[in-house]
Amino acid sequence: MSFIRTGFREIALKVKRQRTRMVLRHEKRLLQKSEINLGREGTAQAANFPELRNEIVALKKLEQEQKEVALRIARIEEGIKRIEEERQQNAREQAEAIAKLEAEKKPLLQHRNQAKHNLDVCERELAGVERRIQESEAADRNLLKELTDLHALNPSPADFEARSASITTRRARLPDERAELVRARLGSADAVRLGKEKLNTAEAELSAVEKNIAQTRTEFEARDRKLNDNIRAQQEAAREARTRHQIVEERKNPAYLSIGRHLAAKGVAPPNAPHLLAEAHRRKESMDAHLRHKAELALLSSQIDKQELRKFYFSVFSVLVLLALILLVVFQSPRGREWLPQETDTILSINADQFERANLAKRWRNEEPALWSGLVGSRIKSAS
Repeated sequence: MSFIRTGFREIALKVKRQRTRMVLRHEKRLLQKSEINLGREGTAQAANFPELRNEIVALKKLEQEQKEVALRIARIEEGIKRIEEERQQNAREQAEAIAKLEAEKKPLLQHRNQAKHNLDVCERELAGVERRIQESEAADRNLLKELTDLHALNPSPADFEARSASITTRRARLPDERAELVRARLGSADAVRLGKEKLNTAEAELSAVEKNIAQTRTEFEARDRKLNDNIRAQQEAAREARTRHQIVEERKNPAYLSIGRHLAAKGVAPPNAPHLLAEAHRRKESMDAHLRHKAELALLSSQIDKQELRKFYFSVFSVLVLLALILLVVFQSPRGREWLPQETDTILSINADQFERANLAKRWRNEEPALWSGLVGSRIKSAS
């Protein structure tokens, strides 16, 4: 069973190698970062090494491009700031213009409301005069009817003359009252007409002011939308410029990495950050230690007997296949009570009445003593 120990040992080695590879990737990233930092801070010292001339030239070109991008970003931000000031100025001008128009609208609105109130009063007076005229005409008709009915009485009543004179007198006063009411109706109608004209004039003036307010608001809002669109365009350009600046900064990393590795190999530290050289050496030593550990693990794994390892893998594969088959049979098999077919109940059921009436049962009872003695005797003989 040594191949089992060999298999588990190989699995343990694989786990250790995988963990070592993960640590190595992490250490490689840290080493590269420390070398980039060393190269960034030691660019001035790199001028002393002619072999780093290409990296320095590349860095100068990238730095010049970064300066241009930074200048473009500054201009864009200045433009955004200027547009924001224009938007604020536009908002102030809109508020002032709307306030001025609202101040002009207020007396016009009051005048319109007063004209509407006066028109309502005149229309009520005209309606009252019309009602009084209709009442006067109705009273004249009633008096005429009373007079006609009085003349139609036969015999005439004793106070005929007095009643007739009273009705006639009242009817005589009605034309003057009606004429006065007609003159009042004409005056009320003129007042209503003048009130409508004043109301229409006031509404026209108010409508012109409201239209002017709406037009002014629309113009200022259109200007604000245009400025807002300009701000969005400038912000998008600024985002693109910042992205470009970051891309250029990342393109400088290979040059910094080459400079940092060269300085670390030469043992040159920048005067303003000497700790970066120690950090790069420490990361390099850590990475070398993990590489040695990885090589040791690979050596141990190469010394394992491949034949025993194949036996282990074959055994594990066989066990897994067998386990899969067992699980398949267990999950596909019916429940315990359903192992027998459905006809089993019919096969195993016994009709007790038919069994009692059958000749087999009678013969069994009659021959039971002889059968028992025969069985026991044969058993005794075989034992002896």
